[in-house]
Amino acid sequence: MSKSVYDRGLLKPGEIARLQRVFDEACLRRDVQPDSPEAREIALTLLALHNAGMVDEEMLMEAVGFRRLEPKSA
Repeated sequence: MSKSVYDRGLLKPGEIARLQRVFDEACLRRDVQPDSPEAREIALTLLALHNAGMVDEEMLMEAVGFRRLEPKSA
């Protein structure tokens, strides 16, 4: 029987919940749909940062949650 992600030690439930909160807030702040290509990049960036050792929720949010700059009108 195959092991779950948790059993393989990849992500624990608390880590998944933290990453989900940051992802949801980053999508909201950046005004992107969760199933968009930009949201996919946010998710991949979050996973990469987490795997590199950045586990603090506030630091993760600072890294990916910035607001998208609106283009200046002419």
